[in-house]
Amino acid sequence: MTVEKLRDVRGGDLSETTSDWLRQFLKHFELNLVDIVSQLTHTSGAPDYGVAALRAVKLTFLDAGFTEEHFLNLFEQVKNEGVRTSMPLQWNAELNKRRFELIDGHIQSTLSPAEQQELASLTQLMRAQLDIEANLPFEGGRKLHQYLIDLGSKSADAGQ
Repeated sequence: MTVEKLRDVRGGDLSETTSDWLRQFLKHFELNLVDIVSQLTHTSGAPDYGVAALRAVKLTFLDAGFTEEHFLNLFEQVKNEGVRTSMPLQWNAELNKRRFELIDGHIQSTLSPAEQQELASLTQLMRAQLDIEANLPFEGGRKLHQYLIDLGSKSADAGQ
């Protein structure tokens, strides 16, 4: 039996490694989902199917070699994506200081999973701010430069 290589939604070919991983993931997901759904009753509704689907996703990630902690971190990251876009924050000296504290903890390997997620969120927010400011004309670049200098001064003053 020949297994066709998966294609991405834009019609391009996925790498062989990606195609194999996705194919295996989908196969295991389907097996886990059928096994879990078969335990539901005829009175089950959409909420029950949703829980079953999430259980199947979790089992599939565990089957793929992820730890439960890593799966929960991924789930938390996806869960927080909508929150970040609905409540945009402005990058500021306080967030910058907190990010540096978390980076120090990362270097020392003392971050909790929640702090690892916080660091990832702050890094994403910082990069989004820089992406917006990167599209400014040259004058905007000067303002950004001055902003970063001022931000560094505020951080240094706060540390004293």
